[in-house]
Amino acid sequence: MLNRRHQDGMTGAGWVIVLAIVLFFMFMLIKLTPAYLEYFSIKSSMASVAEQNVGNSSTGEIRRLLAGRLNINEVKSIKASDAQVKDITGGRALYVKYERRIPLFGNISALLEFENEVPLN
Repeated sequence: MLNRRHQDGMTGAGWVIVLAIVLFFMFMLIKLTPAYLEYFSIKSSMASVAEQNVGNSSTGEIRRLLAGRLNINEVKSIKASDAQVKDITGGRALYVKYERRIPLFGNISALLEFENEVPLN
């Protein structure tokens, strides 16, 4: 019988490829995480306004309350004037829809679209 050497494991090129893929996803995570954290902060602010039973308040009053919470949470992506108060079945709702463009490298950017609606009743 012939005695063959059996090789186990990856080559150096294989490790470089795996490392490049892992680093790419870590880079994306680092770049996109702040946008998602800000979105969760916006959702929290909207829910906080909705908990105050502002269903019969004016649109200006609702936006003023939202502006205060957005200011406290240091939200820079939207303003309270970007929020809409919509009529829905059974009452009204606070609605926000916005986009966030994040430059990645060169002329490549990530476009994130966020949308949230909270009933005010």
